[in-house]
Amino acid sequence: MSLQPSFSVRMPVLAFMLAIAWQGANAQQAIQAGQDRIESLRLSSGGVAEVHRRISVDDASSVRLNVPVAQLDDLLKSLVVRDPNGSVTGIVLDGLAPLEETFEHLPFGPADLQSPASLAARLPGAAVRATSGGRTVEGTILGVTEAADASVGEGGRPAPLLSVLAADGSVQTLRLGNDSVMEILDEELRNQLQAALAVSREHRNESVRSVKISLDGKGKRDIDLSYVVAAPVWKSTYRLVTDASGKARLQAWAVLENASGQDWKDVSVTLTSGAPVMLSQRLLQRYWNDRPEVPVAVGAAEAPRVDMFAQMEPRDRADVQMEMEARSSAKRMAMAPAPAPAMAASAYGGGAGSAGVPEAAAQEGQTSVSYTLPAPVSVAAGQTLSVPFLDASLKAEQVSVFQADRGKVHPVAGVWLKNSTEGSLPPGILTVYDQQAGHIGDAQLAGLPAGESRLVYFAEDRKVEVRADTRPQEQVSEVKVSQGVLHITRQLRRETTYTIKGASDADRTVLIEQPRQQGWELKSESLAGSTAAHYRLRAQVPAAGQAQVKAVLQRTDEQTMRLLDADADRLLYWSGIASDSKAAERLKTLADLRRELAQAQQREAELADEHERIVANQSRIRENLSSVPADSSLGQRYLGLLAQEEDRIAAVAQEVEQARKQTAERRKAMETALAQ
Repeated sequence: MSLQPSFSVRMPVLAFMLAIAWQGANAQQAIQAGQDRIESLRLSSGGVAEVHRRISVDDASSVRLNVPVAQLDDLLKSLVVRDPNGSVTGIVLDGLAPLEETFEHLPFGPADLQSPASLAARLPGAAVRATSGGRTVEGTILGVTEAADASVGEGGRPAPLLSVLAADGSVQTLRLGNDSVMEILDEELRNQLQAALAVSREHRNESVRSVKISLDGKGKRDIDLSYVVAAPVWKSTYRLVTDASGKARLQAWAVLENASGQDWKDVSVTLTSGAPVMLSQRLLQRYWNDRPEVPVAVGAAEAPRVDMFAQMEPRDRADVQMEMEARSSAKRMAMAPAPAPAMAASAYGGGAGSAGVPEAAAQEGQTSVSYTLPAPVSVAAGQTLSVPFLDASLKAEQVSVFQADRGKVHPVAGVWLKNSTEGSLPPGILTVYDQQAGHIGDAQLAGLPAGESRLVYFAEDRKVEVRADTRPQEQVSEVKVSQGVLHITRQLRRETTYTIKGASDADRTVLIEQPRQQGWELKSESLAGSTAAHYRLRAQVPAAGQAQVKAVLQRTDEQTMRLLDADADRLLYWSGIASDSKAAERLKTLADLRRELAQAQQREAELADEHERIVANQSRIRENLSSVPADSSLGQRYLGLLAQEEDRIAAVAQEVEQARKQTAERRKAMETALAQ
């Protein structure tokens, strides 16, 4: 009997062995979960979460982290490890298809591990020892077939028949029953089988990967891990309670979800609002570069070219040495690695809110604001949490805002809020309450930086009506002539009168928002301010009273026109409205010259048309003449007409030439006048 180590496989026991191994892995994960916990979270309005974990180790050369497959790309992109007594040497994890890659180069697959018969069928030539029904065979596997008789095995199927080649050269068969045991005697094959089982055990759950982080530190210490992964966008909601004292109480709540797949237990949560750039990349995916195929060089080498030129003398050795040193220095600078950016330390400020709920600590950044919740958060996986993070008293003014571009006569009721807190208010939906009337509407807060004011609109004020009457005006303020160009300056004016009918039961502060227009300037005694899109006009309207607000938009337009291209009537029109008498006289003179030039051009065109008609008529007579005998009466008549047309062509040609000369004279006179 052989004394070499063996690997035994029993048909009904194999699946059970895999299950036991997986339970052991879960137990180890449970032990690790007690040492690995989420310390803090930074939830961003950009849809990501910065996760901070802490793992306690003792002389460990590596730590493992179980990460969902969907988060692996983000983990590889953003993982930061802080080891107080060492550093990170590398991160190892399986690819996207570890099972397929493991079995790709093995003679058997995962399905072949279900029974000794299916495994033996994939291992011809392997040395085994098999026992079944009290009988044992040993040798090299020849194959596995179904028994020819009526015997059946497990599941009512025909019992498989194993054939082996024994050491003495005999072929032995063994019927594999329910009690079959097969020992693999080949050590290399046995190691491959054990490695495949280990991979199958670790990757029963395809949605999670075990990430191994290698360390070179020693001793008992805490390892801090930070990484950024996708997370649901946290939402902010507001409750605003107004009163008549010019103040309003604002309470902000954050709505967030635990979609991490792990319970949060006493986790410090920071909420960050801003507009960060968020990128992702498939770092775990394998990419192969397409390489062009180069043909194999076959045949004789190409003959070298013939040296046909004289040798040039080298430059001075010192110049050559300096150039070589400069090139070497530039190459070293190009190959030197860039310095790694330093990691900025973060500090969190504090602040006390008004009585009500504990206020989160606000910290303003360059492009965002962060609120750290005052108490740790515990949320089970899959649950939603709503928690207040701000409770403050703000300066508030209730106004009715008429938006001219809405196309309605009623203004909208709003509250003018000034953010006097330490941090910017993130965008969110706002529910408005009145101390006496209760809920009066909802509004949308687009974000309110610290120290700034915003209007929030929550209802339509149907007790107030605003009507607008606009009258456009246009006036030519200046007409100039310079270097043959007419310069016209116009003053455009739009006067709008807003008539406001107030509410019958209370005074109103009405703001009129008039849209800005490019190139126009607004003037009004009621102007109270402006934004990038609107002017704001303020009016106090008593109860059951009326008020008027006037606004004037002004604009200066300048127009230029080449006088040579203008007709006489247009020039005469501008001469009548020119403010400068000299310019008016010049324009009148130019109008006369332009009229004479136009008449000369018209006469020239008429003579040219007449010349073309005579030539066409002469061609017609020639064609008719060619169709009749020349000595006939009709032929003699055509000859007479042809002679008359020849005389007329000569006369008209002379008139055309005179008309061209007259047109040229008129154009020269016009150009001379323009040059003056």
